Amino acid sequence: MQHRPQQQAADGPVEHDRVEQDKADGSGGDGGYRHADPVVDAALNWFVTLLDGSADAETLAAYHAWRQSDPRHAQAFDRLAEINGMPELRAATRAGAPQPVPLHHPAARSAPRGPWWGSLAAAVVLAAIGLHLFPAMTLRWTADHRTAAGERREVALPDGSRLTLDTDSAVALDFGDGRRTVRLLRGQGYFDVVPDPARPFRVIGGYSTVQVTGTAFAVHADDGQDAVVLERGRVSVSRLDDPDRSVNLVPGDRVTATAAGLSGVARADPATALAWREGRYVFHEQPFAAVVDTLRRYHPGTILLLDERVGRERVSGNYRLDDAVGALQSLAGIVGARVTTLPAGIVVVR
Repeated sequence: MQHRPQQQAADGPVEHDRVEQDKADGSGGDGGYRHADPVVDAALNWFVTLLDGSADAETLAAYHAWRQSDPRHAQAFDRLAEINGMPELRAATRAGAPQPVPLHHPAARSAPRGPWWGSLAAAVVLAAIGLHLFPAMTLRWTADHRTAAGERREVALPDGSRLTLDTDSAVALDFGDGRRTVRLLRGQGYFDVVPDPARPFRVIGGYSTVQVTGTAFAVHADDGQDAVVLERGRVSVSRLDDPDRSVNLVPGDRVTATAAGLSGVARADPATALAWREGRYVFHEQPFAAVVDTLRRYHPGTILLLDERVGRERVSGNYRLDDAVGALQSLAGIVGARVTTLPAGIVVVR
């Protein structure tokens, strides 16, 4: 991974371990998250750069030059500092500054909140309701068993079969009138099924149905696909909208179902694919962004990956799932990224 030396810019920090952006003309390269307002975007970049209090004198000088070049810069940054209440950030922006300006000076406190702050607040509220509260309420109403982030649970099913429910997962059961049906509402489950040829066991995901009489397999359902891995026995997998067409799996087979159809059958190593049952995450030559997506499910807070170029780096590893942040910190050293932890479980990777 190429690194560029730190530079000083009037409109925001440019460092080798963060998203490089050209805010002078509002354009940029292949970086990560960007706010639509360039002033807010620059303030966010400075906030992330200075939040751990370790900035050197050159970085602090560049920060104060940016801050004093436009009153809007100070107002935007101070509002972020007020919202997050970071004492170490206040200390960082005072140390070594050529013309120190307090983060919470009276002008910033009395400055009127511009329209973008109202829009930002409304967006945050809508996101919280639409992306977190409503799905959580729906799962609470419909799930018979569910797990929180970082939790793994063994469940005895009514027919004597066993279910291992992975982190941030939920299932609904239907075992009435001779049925043996589990609907995987979210996440991942491993099923060890008691044989009963007269009563097939079905697992219904977002796109597929898995049917067996007695076997052991795992199903992972997310927004884009269902992935089925067979450890032992035999199963048939069909799409929900085409139940008459199915593929049969033998131990070590893997297949995915999406809105477009069923994939071809591929070979998988069950010891690797199912390592999560033992609390491990094993992967080989995976994009760092994909690994971060997986680790998000095991972290109760929010993980933000701000650099798409870092996300494309490929990594391999074997990590404990009960320490997602530790895994991120280790992998960040490999891809040349930096991990910063904030209050409320927020983790920034840049």
